[in-house]
Amino acid sequence: MDNKEIILSRIAEIMGRRYFIIRSNSEFKARLRCVGLGEYFEKYSDYLIPYYYKNGYAHKFENDNEEYNVFLGLDSIFTDLYNEGKHSEIINLLKELTKSFNIRYITEEMEDDFNDLANLYELLGLNIEIESEKVIVSACMSSDTVRITEMFSVESWMKDNHQEVYDAYESAIDSYTQGHAGACIESCRTCIVSIFSKYKGTEDFAKWMRGVYNISGDNANSTTQDLSQALNSDLKQNDLADFFNENRSGKLTKTKAIYMIYSMMSDYGTHRNEQTNETPTIEDALFFLRLTDCILFWVYSKHR
Repeated sequence: MDNKEIILSRIAEIMGRRYFIIRSNSEFKARLRCVGLGEYFEKYSDYLIPYYYKNGYAHKFENDNEEYNVFLGLDSIFTDLYNEGKHSEIINLLKELTKSFNIRYITEEMEDDFNDLANLYELLGLNIEIESEKVIVSACMSSDTVRITEMFSVESWMKDNHQEVYDAYESAIDSYTQGHAGACIESCRTCIVSIFSKYKGTEDFAKWMRGVYNISGDNANSTTQDLSQALNSDLKQNDLADFFNENRSGKLTKTKAIYMIYSMMSDYGTHRNEQTNETPTIEDALFFLRLTDCILFWVYSKHR
């Protein structure tokens, strides 16, 4: 399974916990039909309808449907949509499903479950929070819905072409979902080094950074001596924050930007307990994951 499939299964598992979703025969039919996915309700209705009714002599009796299983129903739908390449439909469904959350029960009994779910939504670029007994859902950035669907393709490309890069990315996702910020950032660093090592060419110069130099197109206007100068002299003269505000030399801009991101990942991930002690937060980890996503998509877009 791809990482995105695993994330979707984890989302389905949390939503399948007792009382997390409002228990009503019309609930899932409404959610699926409202996003144009009514055929999936028909396909998996046995899992999505909690009650069946049987007429007696004078009354209609409500009985529990023993096949009702929110996890199986949602996981099956997510799997079908993922395999069919309907990534934007997945995002639309994730948004729509928040309307079926049992808010009062969640806030009283399942706050930790909701927080776990919110972390998983964030990995897909969506923010969810409860305000005034209502779930507010939004894209973390206005362009995230498009970016999310692109990342589904990037992940498949990594798995098919660069397994070791995929493994590092998978470790970063797993560490984030388990709340291990430093380990997540360390895996992001490994992911970046691994992907650019694929494009460094036959020369040994600067190792993986030569791959950044080649991919970025900086090699069209700069020499390897310029690269050496940029990495060994220029960057050491500038504070990280100053670098991101303004590129003083105006040369090898993209190469140096990625090197600085790598340096941050080293400080907050791999070398976080050495010399100056850095204590990364889970918000830092998400920031680095998104930087990693952007860099991976940039490489993918140049080689698809």
